[in-house]
Amino acid sequence: MDTSLRRRSLLRALGATGAAALAGCPAGIGGSSGFEPGETDWPSYRFDARNTAVHPSAPGPGGDLSVAWTASYTDGSERAAGVSVLSAPVVLDGTVFAAADISDDSGWQTVVAAFDLATGERQWERSLPVAEMDGEGNTSPARTLGSDGERLVVGTVSDGPGLAALSPSSGETEWEQSLDTPFESAVTADGGSLFVGDRLYVAFDAGDGSRESRYAPGEDPLWRNRYPPTVTDDTIYATDHDEIHAVDRESGERRWTASNDFYTILYQEEGAPFNSPVVVDGVAYAVCGRITNRDTGGMVAIDIEDGSELWTAIPEGDDPQSYEGDPTEAEQAAFYGMPLVVDDTVYVQGMGRDEWGFFAVDAADGSVERMDTDGGLVAADGLLYGVTAEEGALTASAVDPAADERVGSAAVEQWENPRVGPQAVAGEYYVAATNEGLAAFGPN
Repeated sequence: MDTSLRRRSLLRALGATGAAALAGCPAGIGGSSGFEPGETDWPSYRFDARNTAVHPSAPGPGGDLSVAWTASYTDGSERAAGVSVLSAPVVLDGTVFAAADISDDSGWQTVVAAFDLATGERQWERSLPVAEMDGEGNTSPARTLGSDGERLVVGTVSDGPGLAALSPSSGETEWEQSLDTPFESAVTADGGSLFVGDRLYVAFDAGDGSRESRYAPGEDPLWRNRYPPTVTDDTIYATDHDEIHAVDRESGERRWTASNDFYTILYQEEGAPFNSPVVVDGVAYAVCGRITNRDTGGMVAIDIEDGSELWTAIPEGDDPQSYEGDPTEAEQAAFYGMPLVVDDTVYVQGMGRDEWGFFAVDAADGSVERMDTDGGLVAADGLLYGVTAEEGALTASAVDPAADERVGSAAVEQWENPRVGPQAVAGEYYVAATNEGLAAFGPN
């Protein structure tokens, strides 16, 4: 597989000169080879460095869904006990890679495994020990798995924080680099560089893991991005609580910042914490809200040229400052996670008056409409794909967003109340990570 992946890579000269980055590190990121994902690739958490989560060439399984296969993270077990954090499925050239932090008799470890996309046959498995780290809190190495198309890259905490590149064909280590601090976001790649969320982001050379640049204004020790920064040809977008920083990719200098003034239950008038934006057609769509603490927040559309606000949106137009009673239980309104942009509509999960839902937001003016379907978190060929734990079973759905109609579904019956993780679409398959293992759905 290594040979074919490298053959599909192409040289991309982006210019490696420029002024020093804000943190005093070299600038000019992205001067080595690039990678163009094919139909059976899904190389990172949100497919690409723009965080679109939309595969531009994969057909997906379509509406006639069936369960193609399921697989546990560890060999010889129907279920991996003690599964904690899950990676997004990474797919390269028809092979699915996944990681999970697992506790067993030997302690915590990050298991990285490879499976055939069509059959689910296990190709290899690798365990990396997870050690406790003083002063850094809980770390989640499995969350970080990503790829530049030629190698898998994952954060490690075995002997202090580190970064490791693994061979897609065997799982063997190609290089390792020690880090000053661990990171929490998935790895995303573009133009020969690896980007991770930090305080606010760090970029590494994909070839050897050496640090290229770091952008960390303020140095807030409590802020650590769990979403990867959003990267375009000339700009890197990273979040700092209630602000988005747009940083020139060549010089490392800040181009602009954008903020939000959503009232939140947790932060009051300080503004809601931004998730990384999705950049499509000159606009950055950024959700402000944290599902982990059930806080309130909305979405902002930002002109990427100057950082000006185009519109804001919140489910049902609710104003959290007007709530009566307990807003966390009765009248909560918020968007969560990161959106999908398909045609002229922004689709996003959210909560309106404490009822979970899926929303369609007009990309032109921010008007919000609640949808009848559950929607999805990834997309391909005009359909959205998502999974829920309906009546205890893992149920995958294909949704036609234009018609607001579920056009197909399939359920994994053997797993009881699985916890759903990130997902991917590659070729004719839709793959979802859960605490029980991987589930792949294909066409009948």
